[in-house]
Amino acid sequence: MARRTSGDMDGFRAWLGEFGLSEGTLDVYIRDVTKAREVGIIDRLRDEDLAPKTKRHILAGCRHWAKYTKDEKLGESLERLRLPAARRKVAKVPLEREELFALLDELNKADYLPPPMLAAIGLMSMRGFRCGDVLRLRREELVNAKESGVLNFVAKGNRILEFKVLKTFRKYMNVLATYPGDWERVDDLIAPGGGAAGRRSAAAKAVERTLVKVGVRAGISGLYPHRLRRTYAVEYLRGMQGDPEALMKLTQHMQWATMTTAMEYVDHARGDELDAVAEKMFDR
Repeated sequence: MARRTSGDMDGFRAWLGEFGLSEGTLDVYIRDVTKAREVGIIDRLRDEDLAPKTKRHILAGCRHWAKYTKDEKLGESLERLRLPAARRKVAKVPLEREELFALLDELNKADYLPPPMLAAIGLMSMRGFRCGDVLRLRREELVNAKESGVLNFVAKGNRILEFKVLKTFRKYMNVLATYPGDWERVDDLIAPGGGAAGRRSAAAKAVERTLVKVGVRAGISGLYPHRLRRTYAVEYLRGMQGDPEALMKLTQHMQWATMTTAMEYVDHARGDELDAVAEKMFDR
């Protein structure tokens, strides 16, 4: 087949889709490759203003582009490229227990928030859902869950997940399941208008901005979507303290593919205990 060198991003997207990538991943790759080609792919990856993690997903998209266009020279250059270690600017720290309840108290009186936004944040807080998964929830999935008591939906990476509807988050789910109007997914309610890709991005940013405002009202700084998920998982693990099957149960409860993810939360759940041991090491 002839080498594809045109700027046919539609063709690139269709080619990527053959690998079973999610729509969100396709959007990221198309955006990153388009911008990188405008300034030069290698120059873009050497931009010192970009965070290491950002460079990594740009590199992944550009490697796919090199394969798609059969550009061996670009592919070799990308293989030789060495990026700095990825480091988070914000430490992955869960909320303290008193902060969690301050947040929940604030949500209970947050009549200043539109119902769909309040419900989205409530689902993240009370069940540890990813922000992206909440935004991609479909109306029919929510309606079926209200009737059956089981929320079955397509999550990140096109994984099919199934969660029992618990009393802890049922009210937030029901707000969305019964919300009127012509809409298909939750992101339609959070950021109506525009194309699908732009709407998803706008909805995610709207949730992030709103969480900061809610956090300020609750006396919490540095509040962002994934911090709610981390807090939920850590609190769940703490609740099973002493249970030898705690990690396996957390993995099942969160619907993670492997127990490796659950291991990341052990340090937070046992941090106080481990630090107390260290402080007593030199007691006389």
